[in-house]
Amino acid sequence: MKKILVFLVCLLTTAGTMSIKAQDGNLSQGQWQHGLAIGAQWIAIDLGFGKNESEIIKKYGDNYTLEDLKAFYGSKAKWVACYDKLNAHMSETGNTDKLVATVMEAHNNAYIKSKVKNDVEKYNGSHTGNEVQSTAPASTTTSTTTSTTGGTTNVVAASDTTKTAAPSTENEGHSGHGFLYFLSLVGLALGGLGTFLAMQARKENQLIMRDANDDIKNLQKQIDKLRANMKGQEEAHRTAVRRDNKPEQKNSNDNLAQAKKIDFDSKPADKNSNKPAEKKAEPKREEVKKEEPKKEEVKKEEPKKEEPQAAFGEPRILFMAKPDENDNFSRSASAYEPGNSIFELTTMDGKSGSFTVISKSEAQKLALLMPGDTLARACSGNNIQSTAGKTKIVTDRAGRAQLENGKWHIVMKATVHYV
Repeated sequence: MKKILVFLVCLLTTAGTMSIKAQDGNLSQGQWQHGLAIGAQWIAIDLGFGKNESEIIKKYGDNYTLEDLKAFYGSKAKWVACYDKLNAHMSETGNTDKLVATVMEAHNNAYIKSKVKNDVEKYNGSHTGNEVQSTAPASTTTSTTTSTTGGTTNVVAASDTTKTAAPSTENEGHSGHGFLYFLSLVGLALGGLGTFLAMQARKENQLIMRDANDDIKNLQKQIDKLRANMKGQEEAHRTAVRRDNKPEQKNSNDNLAQAKKIDFDSKPADKNSNKPAEKKAEPKREEVKKEEPKKEEVKKEEPKKEEPQAAFGEPRILFMAKPDENDNFSRSASAYEPGNSIFELTTMDGKSGSFTVISKSEAQKLALLMPGDTLARACSGNNIQSTAGKTKIVTDRAGRAQLENGKWHIVMKATVHYV
């Protein structure tokens, strides 16, 4: 809508400007003809026989023409020559400067040049040139007096007995000048309105562009932060992978040695628990055969030796991978596996146990990179998914898991926080 309004404003403004230019340019036919009469009047004054213009206006009106001046001044030789030159341009038209130049061609005088221009502009300011022009009589019967002065004969009209010519009315097609003036004013008004609306639209566009630029800058900052965070995580992951390439064998060897050590320690315990018990029990059995009262003592002593074995068993450590969607640890191993092991589970009976997050830095970095996959199903805590800038996982309370259908199922989540 604004574009259409601006287009109409520009169109009307152009039309108004052209109409004003046309009005300020070419004169109407009536203005042109009267301008030639004004020039002829000043030529007559400059030649020495011209009368005051008020006398001519009194007789013919302020719209007098060349024909009126011809009737008024008669047939003086110098006047007739100027009249013929100006009358040859009666059918032409043009602007004020052209009119003055035409008068100067008939009688060149710098003094009357400015006089003619001023009178023409003054007349055009108050007349459109469409007024009824006075004309000289078409057929007149005049009585003339002839006077001889210095050998020169002058014929002067003495009186007009009859005037039968009817006045003529100009109709040169300039009646539309008033409408053009109105159109010009409307065009200028709409031009001003269009300019105001354009300035308002420009101001609104500047505000919109400024807000858009601010939003783009904020978005760019967020993108840069996200890229920096992703880059830091990638670098941390690469560093962890590089470090884990060589230590992997050492860790596996250490775990194997630890497992052998555990087996080695468990075998002597079996020897001490089985064989010595049998050796000590044999004499007692012999005594039982001989003395019946001692059988009750043997029965009481046997449970005392078996209780420590059930209450104080050797702990077993398992290394767990991330949990699956059913809250079961997807994989368990007796040795630490870089890239897979996230949790460390301790069990005494092989059926239930407690688990914590492994304290190794490479395991914690892996968990921090993907908290939703590695930690959320097994742990709880404030902002468990937000790990940006965190480097360490601290277990506040160990979780609980039970062995069900060959898989360790999480029955209570561990509580953690990040540092």
